Amino acid sequence: MKKRAAFGLMILALVACAPQPAATPTPLPPVITSTAIPTFPEASATVPIITSAVATLPPQPTATNTSAPPVGNTATSLPPIMGIYNPYAVILVSPDDVLNVRSSAGAENPIVGQLQPTALGVNRTGPSSSEGGSRWVEVQNPAGGTGWVNANFLTEYIAPSTFCSDTRATDLLNRLKTAMLNSDGDLFASLLSPVHGLDLRFWRYGTVVNYSPEEASWAFDSDYVVSWGPAPGSGEETRGTFRTQPLPKLQEVFGSNYSLHCNDPLDLATFTLVPWPPEYTNINFYTVYKPGTDQYGGLDWRAWIAGIEYVQGQPTLFALIHFQWEP
Repeated sequence: MKKRAAFGLMILALVACAPQPAATPTPLPPVITSTAIPTFPEASATVPIITSAVATLPPQPTATNTSAPPVGNTATSLPPIMGIYNPYAVILVSPDDVLNVRSSAGAENPIVGQLQPTALGVNRTGPSSSEGGSRWVEVQNPAGGTGWVNANFLTEYIAPSTFCSDTRATDLLNRLKTAMLNSDGDLFASLLSPVHGLDLRFWRYGTVVNYSPEEASWAFDSDYVVSWGPAPGSGEETRGTFRTQPLPKLQEVFGSNYSLHCNDPLDLATFTLVPWPPEYTNINFYTVYKPGTDQYGGLDWRAWIAGIEYVQGQPTLFALIHFQWEP
């Protein structure tokens, strides 16, 4: 009996030491093309609004960042008054809404005209005013004469051809790369639009988190947890800080051999029919694309679309939207 047991143990040892066959990788599921058309809720009848939910970030105890150059009047908490860089274009208005032109500054005043949600060629006449917590500017009214609009829904218009040849825009992205790879809050803050801040979407149809330049300065260190919205495929709610959710994906793309594509969303429409939101139509953008690898059949690609707004003729970071393969 002892010899038989010893012999059995010898056989088990030989089997355990024998080379095992390589595990066969589990095939990834095929790409499923979405055919759903995104819908937008009805906008306000008085003041057009951006259609996605916006998360409000709490104040932090860290010092206010001062590295971003001042633009316009920064004496109040309102966005700075834009310099007159005619023409302007309409932004942040949903496709089923309009931007109302009013007789005077303030939403309570009579409507004297309307601007379409993607209108171009809007010219400011000079005067501006703060009413009801918003900045208002006087513009040429399409219906004749002049009127007033909420300045939040205007941006300096830059023709796509001009934008794509502006090396300052690609330099802005290079500085964004440096800020992300080095977790440099001051540099990050200096890149953001001083008028609109940064709209960041970890998922295309998820929560819009708007960072002011001051908030961006402490984003890398903040423990504030954001609900970024449901993950594609699983539908599971994504929660976490800027440091634990968007930052690793930004570092993955900017730390790779990525490519830049001016005003071109590539084939991201496979995953959403409108990769660049319609309310951002008049904001130019670059797609920052990290290609997939052969190991995963190219499905491990990742991309960020970076919207760039001009403020007093200077390119600034306006939006970041994350894309990846979706099951």
